[in-house]
Amino acid sequence: MAIFNGTDLGVYIDQVLIAAATDVSLTLNAETIDITTKDSAAFRELLPGVRSGSISVSGLIDYVDAANKDTLNLYDAWENRSVLALKFSKATLATGEASFSANAFITSLEQSGGTEDTASYSATFELTGTIDETVA
Repeated sequence: MAIFNGTDLGVYIDQVLIAAATDVSLTLNAETIDITTKDSAAFRELLPGVRSGSISVSGLIDYVDAANKDTLNLYDAWENRSVLALKFSKATLATGEASFSANAFITSLEQSGGTEDTASYSATFELTGTIDETVA
């Protein structure tokens, strides 16, 4: 078993890490189609339907990170309705470890800052098209 520290996971736009992230998640969904009939013996029967996914990231606001995608890059992608090439992955994959890639749009971008607290952001990306798994 190759359990690893969640700190190693990141979200990448065009192979460039999103800056100052503190939490990332990948959600995969599958809808179902109900095909229950009177012949189903009073049990529900289903077929697989449309699959979809989303990626979320939250972290600390950094407006000027020349090495990574910063909060202003996220805003620009939202403002321009840009399709983004996303990857959910560790920075360096060991043999047998997986990464997930898909195109996506930013559907939510929030920035906040409380009194005497760090300024933070959160972004949600809805995946469009196929979701590809790559195993190192």
